[in-house]
Amino acid sequence: MTTTNIATININGITSTTRMQMLQNFTYKHDIDILFMQEVTHPSLDKLNGYTVHSNIGTAQRGTAIVARDNIELANITRIPSGRAIAAEYQGIWLVNIYAPSGAAKRNEREQFFNTELSYILRAAPENIVLGGDFNCVLEKSDTTGHPNYSRSLAQLIQVLSLHVAWETNPAIHA
Repeated sequence: MTTTNIATININGITSTTRMQMLQNFTYKHDIDILFMQEVTHPSLDKLNGYTVHSNIGTAQRGTAIVARDNIELANITRIPSGRAIAAEYQGIWLVNIYAPSGAAKRNEREQFFNTELSYILRAAPENIVLGGDFNCVLEKSDTTGHPNYSRSLAQLIQVLSLHVAWETNPAIHA
């Protein structure tokens, strides 16, 4: 069995050469095979040498991307018009990267996103799903140090799909 290293990062629309180099160094240092990116503002991130970028820039000029090493073939790339999600199939696993609306003021928009857009992109998902990205909410109060932005819709979706939290930090990062 081979291991595939998957990471997620909100790049906040970076375009500067220096920050792109930092992103490149991050992917190499952590041996990342597949990277989920949120707040992508440019469809071409060609400065990521050795990687293929599949982006989904939405109607608000921000979106998501799935970046994979050149030797990793992704199939069935699925995008939604808002740019808030992109999915792809890799070895029978449905990889789904999301960028949910943020802030308490957008609570209803976020719930609508989980109920409709995310449900739409998951409709054709095979049994195995990796769901990652920037959720801009929590499932448990213990998941935050501040005021929790809880999402009932996300909790229901996770329950219906029988998903499990599988987040793990890399101890080498904290050394």
